[in-house]
Amino acid sequence: MTTFFECSPHRVVAAAVLGVVLSGGASAQAPTVAPAKQRYVQGSWVNLRESAQSQARVVAQVPANTVLQQLTERDGWCAVLYAGDARLGPPLAEPLQAHVACNLLADQPLTLAQAGKDAARAFWVAPSPNRLRAYGNALPRPPALQLPALAKSHAHEMPVQYPTRAEWEAAKKLMRAGVVLRPEQEIDRGSPINPLDDLKLATRAVDHIPAVTPLASKPNLPAIAPSYFRSHTSVALLHETDADGLAAVAGTRISVIPTGAPVGRFNRHSGPEIEYVTGFWDVGTADQAFAPALTLYAITHQGLVGGHTVRQRYWDISNEEHYCGGHYPGRGFNDPGEEAQPLRGYARLPESAEVLARLVVPGKLPPDAVKVKTRRYATSWMQPADPPIRDKPQRKNTAVLVHEIDLDRDGVADILRIDTPSPGGMSFEPIFEWRWYLNINGQWFRAGHWVDQECT
Repeated sequence: MTTFFECSPHRVVAAAVLGVVLSGGASAQAPTVAPAKQRYVQGSWVNLRESAQSQARVVAQVPANTVLQQLTERDGWCAVLYAGDARLGPPLAEPLQAHVACNLLADQPLTLAQAGKDAARAFWVAPSPNRLRAYGNALPRPPALQLPALAKSHAHEMPVQYPTRAEWEAAKKLMRAGVVLRPEQEIDRGSPINPLDDLKLATRAVDHIPAVTPLASKPNLPAIAPSYFRSHTSVALLHETDADGLAAVAGTRISVIPTGAPVGRFNRHSGPEIEYVTGFWDVGTADQAFAPALTLYAITHQGLVGGHTVRQRYWDISNEEHYCGGHYPGRGFNDPGEEAQPLRGYARLPESAEVLARLVVPGKLPPDAVKVKTRRYATSWMQPADPPIRDKPQRKNTAVLVHEIDLDRDGVADILRIDTPSPGGMSFEPIFEWRWYLNINGQWFRAGHWVDQECT
């Protein structure tokens, strides 16, 4: 008995899970002939062959969820018709007849959940910039590009030349042309919650950081009812998602435009050793583009509504997960700054304006001022003596702030932001944690998190 796998080499393990067993010799079954039926490719990058043999010439390569018309089946091989795939280019002039391992076909298309942690399959099921990044990071480097070899072959900042891979070239071509994303695949806010469940004060001293005085009164949340946002696809906050989620909700096409190759950087004072190689696979730097332009709205403490558009932005692909200072613990879209252009008809917000929330909506957010109410709940802690700054301990007074943003001025808050202070580990001055919540059809859902952080 012989087992074979008809996909690119790095998908052999996945194919083995599906398992194809052939019977040889006189026991081979006669071909099953039936009307052509629609089948979906299950492997990430699958070979279509000229004949029903594992060594036959490859006549085409297709990604997951490519539609094929199955003609016959025999001994684990399926004869199929392939008419092309829109992700790879225009339709073929006439359908191509070929053979493919039947274990790589199914009656239903793959879903993201079924793709699981297979980065290649996930990309082809639902192409996006984030899944392109994961795809590139998952492609195994050839031995010549692994770190020990690079240390011997590459000088300081010498470009790292990656080999060409047909599947990766197809993925880059698709993302350069751009894709329209589905909001339900990019936005996941979990279950409805009570925002006060996230409000936690440091009531005990830890590592010489003083305890915070309990609040004199428990914060009151505004009454909630269905209002401005009726579904999860109605809005995306910049604080809860990145470009993928924003583009999905806005309905704009998002593209990835590679602009440079990876570069190896070397530390000559230790080793020498390679500190890192930028980028993923052969993409070292890239831009993201939006068509039509992505419109970002900002709401200030005074209820002013500002608007900016972004057509293209530099995409940080360093794969860094954390840095010292204020940051989003999860996904988040940093203010693009100079890459954004003011939108006519909206308030011109100065750089000093304190913005409570930034958001994207499928249509247009009215430029009229919204209603903002802020409630303060006093708290404090003791700052220890620190001569010559403080000759003796002093009490630091601050407050938990609850900001209620009513977009349509109907008396029901649509966005909630809660600012929770804590003493900085060095200065004991307040550093804040901000949490956003969205009123989706009368229930609160988490919609982003920002933490301040003192750095040494």
